[in-house]
Amino acid sequence: MNRDEVQKYIEERYPGFKVLGKKTILCRNSRIFMLDLCKGQTRDKIVVKISRNYQPREVDLEFANLSRFYYGCKDEAISSPRPLFVDAENGILAMNYVEGVNLAHMLHEIRPVSLQYLSCAANLSGIALAKFHRLFRRGDDEPVTIDTNAKEDDINRFLAESLERRDQCNLKTMVTPFFDFTSWNIITKNDCSKNGRSKGMRLYLIDFPRLDYVCTPHLDLARFRFGLELVKQFPPARFFGLNRWDVDSLYDRFLKGYCREMHVALSPGDMGLIARAKLAYIRRAQDLARKGRCGWQPKLEQAYLQTFSRAWLDQGDVFSGWPGMGRAEKA
Repeated sequence: MNRDEVQKYIEERYPGFKVLGKKTILCRNSRIFMLDLCKGQTRDKIVVKISRNYQPREVDLEFANLSRFYYGCKDEAISSPRPLFVDAENGILAMNYVEGVNLAHMLHEIRPVSLQYLSCAANLSGIALAKFHRLFRRGDDEPVTIDTNAKEDDINRFLAESLERRDQCNLKTMVTPFFDFTSWNIITKNDCSKNGRSKGMRLYLIDFPRLDYVCTPHLDLARFRFGLELVKQFPPARFFGLNRWDVDSLYDRFLKGYCREMHVALSPGDMGLIARAKLAYIRRAQDLARKGRCGWQPKLEQAYLQTFSRAWLDQGDVFSGWPGMGRAEKA
């Protein structure tokens, strides 16, 4: 669907409303349409996401997980966009629009903010992930399960190898993983009351999982670490010397928020499993075959990383570039 077709589709869904197209964002796996629904003095902002190369069951699952978190997370500071409707056969998912800035834009220095703001966002991100894991907790005796329809060889291999290391961990909870818990899927904003006084930070999670996995939380904890390291590989930090924030310090804040909310202290075994999962994500980032007809963007990113970030891609030792083990006890 193009923008005009999407607007017509939404007007059929909402009789009596005039739909105005505000913005279209082309993403690797989807197209995002920002729309205004207008009726008299009423104007609502919504987001329509149309997936590429989708399977209907995956679109249904993403909508179900979005709905479960939105209605299940009872926290004034943490939420998600409100789910509106899903049309799985056409790959369409709709939700309300939330105000805020993507956390990745701040980390990339596109929207620079204070270090204190980033530290608060990292801490709240850890709390948000813990709340997600509580809502999506599975039975403790439930086995590790992979989605056989997903082309995730590196992740599946890590999960198979992690079984023998679980006894060394304090974090043994079995969950449905968020799977892509990175700063790209986190929106933050400073809420203000009517008199302009700050009510604190609000955080929204987007792009909920559409894969049917069961594993320990280490996969999601590693994904956030991977995302922080990936941001540091790109031009603002690598070439322009913009390094206001430190990966280890920000990840520590994230871990502390998560561990405090989950009432768990990570062991060296936990940290080792997170590190191994991070390496699996680095290998995964280089696997273009996994992405099928992926277009030019993944190919360009791969070429860039192989040219300018070879050392990062080739981390051989599990703890290469990893914070000291003492940090796990502090977290």
